[in-house]
Amino acid sequence: MKYNKSITATVYVINNEKVLLHQHKKYKTWFPLGGHIEEDEFPHEAALREVKEESGFDVTLIETELAPEIELARVKRIPAPFCLLHEGIGSVEHFFDFIYIAVTTEIVPHPESNESKEFKWFSYAELQDYDIKLHIKNTALAILEYYQKNILGGCNG
Repeated sequence: MKYNKSITATVYVINNEKVLLHQHKKYKTWFPLGGHIEEDEFPHEAALREVKEESGFDVTLIETELAPEIELARVKRIPAPFCLLHEGIGSVEHFFDFIYIAVTTEIVPHPESNESKEFKWFSYAELQDYDIKLHIKNTALAILEYYQKNILGGCNG
């Protein structure tokens, strides 16, 4: 069986210990921001571009890897994703998805005209109460736990 492979960048944007999801126009369910990586982009560049298009936000990616800064001739380290997921296993379309965490101080999205218009900031507790695709819910919960423990230095109650 031949299948289609897509490379995507997804961003879980955080503000005030809540994560932003939008109602996906095609799938009619809650999704993080993101989309396909274009031919001339690195994954982190696509992540920033997609967030800007879909929410209007300028965000800062959170580095989750403590690798040394490497720059020598034509070698340079780029921002590491939180994780890399292989999605759509068993279907005709496979996504290799670079998952990033970003922060913003903005609250009210102002997306481009052709983008989704329904957004919601989800707290840790709210994520558990909503009907959200399981892999998105679990990733969002893991990201909020990581953020609270490693960025804020607190613990999740």
